[in-house]
Amino acid sequence: MLSEKLYAKRLLWLILFATAFRLVYVNLIDLIPDEAYYWDLSRHHTLSYFDHPPLQMYIISISARMLGNTEFAVRLPSVINSGIITFVIYLIGKELFDARTGLYASVLFSIAPVYAAGSILATVDPPFAVFWTLALYCAVRAIKTEKGYWWYLLGASVGLGLTGKYIMLLFMPALVIFLLLSGSHRFWLKRTEPYIGAALALLLFSPVIVWNSQNNWASSRFQLTHGFIDKKISPAASLLQYLGSQSLVVSPLLFIASLLAVAYGIFLWLRNKDWRYLFLVSMSSFVLVFFAYSSLRAKVEGNWPMSAYLSIFVLLPSIYFQTGFAYRRALAALILGSAIVFTSAAFVQALYPVIPLKSDITDQFHGWKDLGLELEQVLTDLRRDNPKDLIVLTDSRQLTSELSFYVPSRPKVYKLPFDGKFDEYNLLEAPARGLNAVIITSRPDEKNPYLDPLFRGITEIRTLELKRGHKVLRVYHLYFGRDFQGFKSGKTF
Repeated sequence: MLSEKLYAKRLLWLILFATAFRLVYVNLIDLIPDEAYYWDLSRHHTLSYFDHPPLQMYIISISARMLGNTEFAVRLPSVINSGIITFVIYLIGKELFDARTGLYASVLFSIAPVYAAGSILATVDPPFAVFWTLALYCAVRAIKTEKGYWWYLLGASVGLGLTGKYIMLLFMPALVIFLLLSGSHRFWLKRTEPYIGAALALLLFSPVIVWNSQNNWASSRFQLTHGFIDKKISPAASLLQYLGSQSLVVSPLLFIASLLAVAYGIFLWLRNKDWRYLFLVSMSSFVLVFFAYSSLRAKVEGNWPMSAYLSIFVLLPSIYFQTGFAYRRALAALILGSAIVFTSAAFVQALYPVIPLKSDITDQFHGWKDLGLELEQVLTDLRRDNPKDLIVLTDSRQLTSELSFYVPSRPKVYKLPFDGKFDEYNLLEAPARGLNAVIITSRPDEKNPYLDPLFRGITEIRTLELKRGHKVLRVYHLYFGRDFQGFKSGKTF
């Protein structure tokens, strides 16, 4: 086995190479609607937001203020966060086992599709994953050193993680399960340090609680109904869909290996009474089982259980280096190679549609900048004959956020509150009466009966196409609305 110094040097090269690649790649594709939405929310400072807690929006706000409103500035924090996670996973592996395990755990993190995508996309997942990983490291140090201050750092990590994503709530019950099952560490449940740490977590999370209390618990209720309330689906089909989504977000063979690693980790704990395997299994399996159960009642998005793999990626190499079966290297090469191919194909497909897909998820990376430029030309032409301030009204969250980012003159863009989908835009202030507006909608006027009462007059302008190369992704209808009359009472603004 190589020296710890050499493994650390290889880790440094891994982080440098991955970061350099990501810093180039983030400039090659348009922001997807979620990224543009979080950027738009970052311009409206508040204690929290309807869809998510505020951490990612705060981070984007700081980055955009320093570097400008560009794709690079919006995505740079995700690149930095991924480098931090890579390093902390290495520390966890080294702390629990050795530097070799830590390095291979960092490699698994870097090549898994869900984390490779998270390393370049400005979603709420990267900052949340940073604090989940830091909480794991603090827990390991608290258990190994038996020094109480690590529980305070653990509490701070959990609290900050909660300001990034509500799923951080799952960390504490997973850790409690470990403490209950580990006889040699159960004494911590009678000590004050873990509870002080929990109180610190609650204190850091309290602004989000305050925001919820001031807004009729809107975000809390949304999260419950969004992911955990019965939506009259087939439990068996939904569970299979959940398992299928997990095989995609970490690649099929790596997902199978992850499940086998959890099972073998349980065996090693029972046989050897080794708390390290109990810890890694507890922190991963609780998350996977929780969302498996949730999938029986509602659709679970593929990225929701992603925090489980932060422990599994340490567990996998630790088991690999213990086993001695004949074909382990070939099997490991197959698993790693398939994950690399899977992730590389996704990155290439996002740039060039080499695989002809009827429904291509990477289409969402294209067309928005050109659409914004076309709408800018329409606005410029209208401003010559209409001295009033022009606003833009759209019929979807996705369109509102993308146009807010990509129309160069940055007009005020509002979402029409008639799509039946509640989000942060419904909580923002409505446009003032008397303004003229450009309305952009995916449905023609005759299918939008709610538009006519909003203005004294509506005139059709033209259509715009959202395109990826020569492929038309969507057609939008443009209208000019004269003298906005406001939304009717009872609507969501």
